[in-house]
Amino acid sequence: MRRRPRLVNLLWRWHRRLGLLAALFVLVLAVTGVVLNHSSGLGLDRRFVDWPWLNSVYGDASGDLAAFELEGRWVSRAANGLVYLDGLEVAPCSGTLVGAVQHAGMFLAGCEQELLLIAPGGELIEAVTASTGLPSPLSGVGLVGDVVVLRNAEGWWLADLEVLEFRAPAPGGSLISQLAPDRLPESIRNAIPAREQWLNWERVLLDLHSGRIAGRVGVLWMDFIGVLLGGLAMSGIAMWWLHRRRGRR
Repeated sequence: MRRRPRLVNLLWRWHRRLGLLAALFVLVLAVTGVVLNHSSGLGLDRRFVDWPWLNSVYGDASGDLAAFELEGRWVSRAANGLVYLDGLEVAPCSGTLVGAVQHAGMFLAGCEQELLLIAPGGELIEAVTASTGLPSPLSGVGLVGDVVVLRNAEGWWLADLEVLEFRAPAPGGSLISQLAPDRLPESIRNAIPAREQWLNWERVLLDLHSGRIAGRVGVLWMDFIGVLLGGLAMSGIAMWWLHRRRGRR
């Protein structure tokens, strides 16, 4: 007869302790959720962050963008994840920009997880990813004569852009021409949106709500809070059921 009261007391102690641990994060979830529901009315998607330390969490802290010069044209990837040809916005590109070459009248921008084929006017011709055969993650882009080669952890691979095949390894001893990254000229840098012009408060609140603002650790922590709230719900139900059953007896 004493087991149930002891079990209820044990559940109550842990329920209270876990509740105190989760309370702060529940409050954050509640406040950010309510504010996000009224994001458009508050204009959060049009209000940009001008806190340097918060901007540095999302992008380049120095403001110097690595870029590649191709016969007077510059290929770069801004902190917002978009690739630019000079000051022209091209498309998002997954991962760090690792190389760029000019080939067959096109500009090729190689990011770790994606290869962009860009027309001279800045239009995106094709975006090649691992799903279409790209040997990712890329660590370099170069030329062997007039043939494009891509580098990953296994070495250099010949790129047949006509059929999008990247299966043949580059011949041993090949002379590979590869550009080194350089600093983007200030005139072009000023034409690319600065961090505070793309990082708005709506995105910050969304990342705070989901935990992504702290990266993978933040997401896992919010997952833990979700499991914790589930445990609180189950312990609450168990205490109610045990108390109700004891009351009947």
